[in-house]
Amino acid sequence: MQVETPPSGWDRLSGRAQHALCLGFLVLVSLSFFSSLHFGGKSLAGSDTVNWRATANSVIEYEEATGEAALWATNVFGGMPAYMIRYVAAVPQLDTLIGFVRRVMWPSSHFIVLLAGMYLLVFFLTRNRLAGVLTAVAFGLTTYLPILLATGHNSKFVSLCFAPWLLLAFAFALRRPGVLASALFAVALAVNLRAGHFQITYYVLFVVLIWWVAEGVAAYRSGQLSRFGRVSASLVLGGVFAGLMVAQPYLAQFEYKAYTIRGSAPGGAAGGLSWDYAMGWSQGVAELLTLAVADAFGGSELYWGPKTFTGGPHYLTAIVLFLAAVAVVRRREAWVRSLGVAAVIMILFSLGSNLAILNRAMFNFFPLFSAFRVPETWLAAVALVVAVLAGAGVDSIVRDPLKAVTVRSPIAIGYLALIGGLLVLGLAGDAVLSFERPGERSIIAQQIARSNNVSESDPRVAQAAEQVMDEARTGRQEKLATDAWRSFIFLLVAGGLYLLFRNGRFGAPVLQIAVTLLVLIDLWTVDRRYFNSDRMTGSSDVVESIPEFAFDRYIKQRADASSDRFRVLSLEGAPTQTARPSYFYESLSGYHGAKLRLYQDFLENILVTPEGRLNVAALRMMNTRFVVSRSPIGASAAVFEDEQTGFSVYELSDALPRAYFVDSLAVTPLSDDVWSALNAPDFEPASVALVEETLDIPASGRDSADVPTAVVESYGPRRIAVRVNTQRKRLLVLSEVYYPAGWKATIDGDPTHIHRVNYLLRGVTVPPGDHEVLFAFEPASHRIGIWISAASTLVTYGLLLILGWIHIRRRPADVGEDTAGESPS
Repeated sequence: MQVETPPSGWDRLSGRAQHALCLGFLVLVSLSFFSSLHFGGKSLAGSDTVNWRATANSVIEYEEATGEAALWATNVFGGMPAYMIRYVAAVPQLDTLIGFVRRVMWPSSHFIVLLAGMYLLVFFLTRNRLAGVLTAVAFGLTTYLPILLATGHNSKFVSLCFAPWLLLAFAFALRRPGVLASALFAVALAVNLRAGHFQITYYVLFVVLIWWVAEGVAAYRSGQLSRFGRVSASLVLGGVFAGLMVAQPYLAQFEYKAYTIRGSAPGGAAGGLSWDYAMGWSQGVAELLTLAVADAFGGSELYWGPKTFTGGPHYLTAIVLFLAAVAVVRRREAWVRSLGVAAVIMILFSLGSNLAILNRAMFNFFPLFSAFRVPETWLAAVALVVAVLAGAGVDSIVRDPLKAVTVRSPIAIGYLALIGGLLVLGLAGDAVLSFERPGERSIIAQQIARSNNVSESDPRVAQAAEQVMDEARTGRQEKLATDAWRSFIFLLVAGGLYLLFRNGRFGAPVLQIAVTLLVLIDLWTVDRRYFNSDRMTGSSDVVESIPEFAFDRYIKQRADASSDRFRVLSLEGAPTQTARPSYFYESLSGYHGAKLRLYQDFLENILVTPEGRLNVAALRMMNTRFVVSRSPIGASAAVFEDEQTGFSVYELSDALPRAYFVDSLAVTPLSDDVWSALNAPDFEPASVALVEETLDIPASGRDSADVPTAVVESYGPRRIAVRVNTQRKRLLVLSEVYYPAGWKATIDGDPTHIHRVNYLLRGVTVPPGDHEVLFAFEPASHRIGIWISAASTLVTYGLLLILGWIHIRRRPADVGEDTAGESPS
């Protein structure tokens, strides 16, 4: 039954005019939300963006100087493939055009794409334009997206911006299977994959899988399996072409994965991420309250949940959650039910180790589930799905506002329960939550005792710890109460608007616009807690956010004055969390989630001895000339002291050069034995090298008449040329990280084998005489990937253009205008 109301001004507009107004409003939302960036001279320089820029510096400099893809980063972790640092797509696709806009309108360049995608997705599913606007606002302004931008997770943000288009292409294939659907699905999936965050694409494809299964069940029940077969064939064809279109970069990246901590276990054995590492940042069960009450767990500053820390909550608003529930209860379409099921399952996945009975089974058996970490990221896909369901919910309400809404109906009971729950949290949150982390009190006591140099058993420590905890609990409780009342009021106002609409006080457009504005205000104001001018910088150049210290300038001066290359170990932080030095010089440290397994093993088992001391021999072996530290390094004297930071620069004067000959070899095939040998006090890397297999090289000492030489004549990420001279057959050690998937070596143009030396370095056997040894990085996966991507992209886009032209030619002139009674909006 529809409430009788006179036609509104909105209803009198043509379909095209309504589209224009809706999309124009969404563009205005984007430009307004990011006004400080677009019009206020501000820019984003999140910590991850700064870390990335430092990590990618050698790649960027090489590509700007030569125009050639670097493929290898020389400045981080002793050198590693650049496929997951900076690997520019060589074949242009649709996202390339958006990339041009990004240069002048970031992040609106992609945020508008997200908003438009959400709008068109819900319009396609419901034919309700205003419901599409609500959905776009609900997902676009969910707190996770601004937090991603503030912290610099740009690739994840871009992936989420393209996610609605993948669902839209899937929905199109369900309704209109065929070659056009295949081409559209291929383009949408390829663009998602090229965004550079496969984890997000994987989560969205999981939603697609659940939706596809639900449609298959519906087709079986209705006797339409043949049509569903055509749908599936269209999707498979599109998926195959999408895979071909992203052969570059994914061929090289998948090849690389097998050599990283995500594809192999310590020692190089088969494996991947460990359970504990993958389950870091699991969402707490009670922490799911933040979906409806933003700072129920203290926000970012007073966070007290189970995660180590957080940048902010996954806040969806109580209104959006309720509307999503309305859709699941009132609508019978397969897509609504499937999205509801997907949302529930993904919420359970987000709990990670807090629901181990489910997630360990998925981790062990479900394809690629174990390839990703930070389970709370599932909530990003939940936000997407719940926003779509909210659009379906409000559409259901305006189409039939009187349907089954009684005091005892499920919808009314759910609304009252949600209102009541928020009321309880606002009035007596301390009766529900503890506002204290497990073990937090003892940690605070330890910190107080250490800072005051007293025993933990001192009564004053316990008293001080209790005072700190009281202040923290009070602040956390206030945050919960404030946001619980806040959500209560917004939900109460939304309920009042529904009653007015139900009683005929205004029509469907007014209700939808009013609810959209409520959600917009709710999300906008919470977003500003985490995305504001304090998180921005006045410079558009990220480089200016990379701090440079006096010791950096000293080391750079020494590098400029030297003809030899060298590396630096900076102990200003943990070696795996320190990207900043990589901007200024070649570093042993860095910051990356997919390090080479060999190098991770080096950091964990070789760089530091079992006694906890730095392995000076390993540092020398890695061509480490300087160590930045607050503590002395072995017997080395400080050559520079930075009074401002308290760090000193220690020089290892006997550091080995980038390329050198050894006199003898030791065959050590097992990883544990290699680690032990490299940690042995008598290990001398200048004279002996550890190899995995016996080489036909006799041991030999040195005398004044036999001094082999190795001089690096040219050095770059793609080519390293070494001029050598030796009177007998020897092993040349190149102090570069071993990576067999692409590095090739020649001696005077003739191919030669690269051996793994000292667990992670490269070595080649050199015959007597004067020779040029050339190391070249020429991965076949890169070259073949470009050819496959180019050919498949040409076919797909060419086919899409032809089919699109035919489709437009056959399209009726009045398409886009609403037919009578088609939509209440």
